[in-house]
Amino acid sequence: MTLKNKYRTLLFFAIVSVPIVLLSISVAMSILYDKAFKLKNDGIPFHESFAYPIMLVAFVLSLGLLALLFSTSIHSLLSKITMLNKTIRDLASNERIPETLAVRSEDEIGQLIQSVNLLIERTTYRELELAQQQELQKELLQKLRHDIHTPLTAIRLQLFYLEDQLQEQPKLVESLNAQIQYITNLTNAFQLQSFDTSENSYVVQEEVQLAQLLETMMKKWRYLYRMQNIVLHFDHDESQAIWRSNELWLQRLFDNVFQNTLKHAQATKLEVTIKDGQVIMCDDGIGFNPHADYEGLGLKIIQDIARTLNIEVSLQSNETGTSYSFSYKFPK
Repeated sequence: MTLKNKYRTLLFFAIVSVPIVLLSISVAMSILYDKAFKLKNDGIPFHESFAYPIMLVAFVLSLGLLALLFSTSIHSLLSKITMLNKTIRDLASNERIPETLAVRSEDEIGQLIQSVNLLIERTTYRELELAQQQELQKELLQKLRHDIHTPLTAIRLQLFYLEDQLQEQPKLVESLNAQIQYITNLTNAFQLQSFDTSENSYVVQEEVQLAQLLETMMKKWRYLYRMQNIVLHFDHDESQAIWRSNELWLQRLFDNVFQNTLKHAQATKLEVTIKDGQVIMCDDGIGFNPHADYEGLGLKIIQDIARTLNIEVSLQSNETGTSYSFSYKFPK
């Protein structure tokens, strides 16, 4: 029921119930007095007896009770508005992203709560995506600094050598120009390099909690999947499953699976499972031929990152769906 119809009905009951309640109390008190107390009070009329002020008190109490009952609905509406106000303020602050709200009605307030939940999921996706990109940029900057160190060292040595070898100055100048151009190319590569390449990457190994990582990624992708009416389901039997890998690069690896499913699979469901130390991601889409050549980079990126992280990838796809299985190869 919409709020408009709900409060129209409430107003109708308020208008009808007040005279009915007052009339019912008046008749009941009058009949009770005539039957039980009039003879004992020597036939004193009802309006002159003790029952009359009692009836007035009953009127006041009944009206107060009706007001309390009808105000409960208003209080419920105000509580929902207050909750939405607090949630939106928490979302606007930079402290934390609030949890999604429970939808308990299908009226305008329920629709507003659903819209706020959609905003929360979108913000969660944007925040996590931004954090991931910042981490990637930080890692690429560290790689760039490492790569720049070598030609700069060579330049310093050649400049030192140039002081005593002026007769070979043309060759040294040519070499210096080549080294400087190399630095320029590296700087341009940092500005333009795609995050879709993982060759020659410097990967810091660390312990990664798979369940925690995938739960975070599910929050990030849930908004986009909901927009495409795709159900995300996560199940695991090992809450403490740990891989010795790199959290950022694992996110890139799994992000490509989420991206492929979202864009190409035409699926209605994606199930992510952690079982026996493996991560299994299975959708019910149209499938594809894993051995065919495609213009997209998704599969190549998955293979490249998996090879970099020492992870085995098993891919199965047919007309009933696609399944990825990732297993970590522990070093001997």
